Amino acid sequence: MAQDIESKIVFGVAPELNGGGVTTVLLGIPAGAWEHMKDGKTHNFDLTKIGLPIRILLYGAENHTTAMKMVEGHISDRGLSYLDQRREDFSIKPKS
Repeated sequence: MAQDIESKIVFGVAPELNGGGVTTVLLGIPAGAWEHMKDGKTHNFDLTKIGLPIRILLYGAENHTTAMKMVEGHISDRGLSYLDQRREDFSIKPKS
């Protein structure tokens, strides 16, 4: 775990930030936290501690292929399969 405050990710949880009953998780990644992750080190958040059924694991990777291998390894170790949606747009859309 990163001990220096500049190596830590800033996060917040905003219930219903844009309405509709959806909780938004905000992550701010300072340059020191980015440096910490660049060699594959991780930052993780267990949001079950605040009542959300979510755990977040962020990690650094040299490139997209290397990052995907981490996900594939995690999933295959558990005997699971996944739906590859890397080309889909999951960005938050403006409220109309």
